[in-house]
Amino acid sequence: MKRKVISLILAAAMLGSILTGCGGGKDTSSGGSQEQSKEPAEDSAKPEADDSSEAEPAEAASSDTESGEELSGTLSILSWYDETKAAPVLEAFKAKYPNVTVDFQYSPPVADYVEKLSTLLYSGAGPDIFYMALENREDLIKGNYVEDLSAEPYMANGIIPDSVKTTYGADGKAYSLAVDCWVGGIFYNKDIFDQVGITEEPKTWDELLAVCQKLKDAGIQPIMDNCQDAAVNFTAPLYGSEVKAGNANIVQDIYDGKATFKDTWTTPVTMWKEGLIDNGYLTADMVGATSDEIVSAFATGQVAMILSGSWNLNTINTINPNMNYKCMGVPGTKETYYCGAINVGLCINSASQNKELAKAFLEFAASPEGLEAQYKGYGGFTIADGFTPDFPEEIKEAVANVKEGKYYIPMADWLSYTESLRLTYIQSLQDCMVGTITPEEAAARMDDKLAEVSAE
Repeated sequence: MKRKVISLILAAAMLGSILTGCGGGKDTSSGGSQEQSKEPAEDSAKPEADDSSEAEPAEAASSDTESGEELSGTLSILSWYDETKAAPVLEAFKAKYPNVTVDFQYSPPVADYVEKLSTLLYSGAGPDIFYMALENREDLIKGNYVEDLSAEPYMANGIIPDSVKTTYGADGKAYSLAVDCWVGGIFYNKDIFDQVGITEEPKTWDELLAVCQKLKDAGIQPIMDNCQDAAVNFTAPLYGSEVKAGNANIVQDIYDGKATFKDTWTTPVTMWKEGLIDNGYLTADMVGATSDEIVSAFATGQVAMILSGSWNLNTINTINPNMNYKCMGVPGTKETYYCGAINVGLCINSASQNKELAKAFLEFAASPEGLEAQYKGYGGFTIADGFTPDFPEEIKEAVANVKEGKYYIPMADWLSYTESLRLTYIQSLQDCMVGTITPEEAAARMDDKLAEVSAE
């Protein structure tokens, strides 16, 4: 992949910094790392591959001062974001640290990035700074490749919410600085709700089912979902509200053999199956629908609600600029949870020879000017204190709830064998939706898969 040594002058080249994403849109193969964009999603231009160049020796950082004018050296970064998105971040960093040079590499997420970073770290040539995502979190932490950030000011003084520390931490330690999120839930057409006399958002699962029935009675398709996404579906937030909210350590209990997937997932899957599928609000033929078809049906008023994520805001607004809609959470029996996840975060290589520079960059990234620069470059929904952008009205409430931890994404909890479990999870839900297995059997399949991969 293309490798550049970039001298940080104000219109210089760029770097990718903090938050997560799956490059320019949504990648459902990703556990939960989603990149947001304020512009319509498009494929980012990828730098041409060039792995032949050898890493140049890093310049030693000045260690006798914390002054931005005097701090100098070379800082190497493997970026999750391409150069165009990183421009505002590097320009702002340069303004504060004019004597710093950045050795910049970019690798597109998710699989290419994880593989490239792993290769560099295993060979002892890892960059000073890189990104942690759900997909590489376990390897980076267990392999001792990342510096403990728990004592850093932005972690200790409350700038970074606890949900970040939980997502990218272990044993009470925080290893990654993530400052934004993506959000998802039930997108609903407010005009259709008004049309049939629905005046309030449902606050419980039974109220949601009553809303679906009222829409169906009026001849309106209540909701659509193709059950193809492990990150955005009904059962994930229901698991959060019905199971995880009552036992924060339940997934660890499963891995420790104290509980099972069948014990814990049967309830949310049953609620979804009996409530939405058996009543005909969701139908088996929806499994074959594409996500684009579902979003288009919502934007054109053919369906009152869909399960979706914040990456579809621009698409909906492009199709129907005047659409009156909002994202609400999935109500459970007692609490309402959203779909969502903390985006990827910056890490410091525990073997870095330039930790002073690396710490200066992360401190900048957590500062108000750093947060603003990242929002401009990456468009993620900022959850760190210090900078509050004007979020789209449709998802403002969702962002606030995700910041407070009212969301659930399974892949953030599955600390081992994440991809194997994700694939089994989705296939089992689809089979349940078309009626070939029961909710209990769907949940039990997860136990079978965990036993299988654990034995390998």
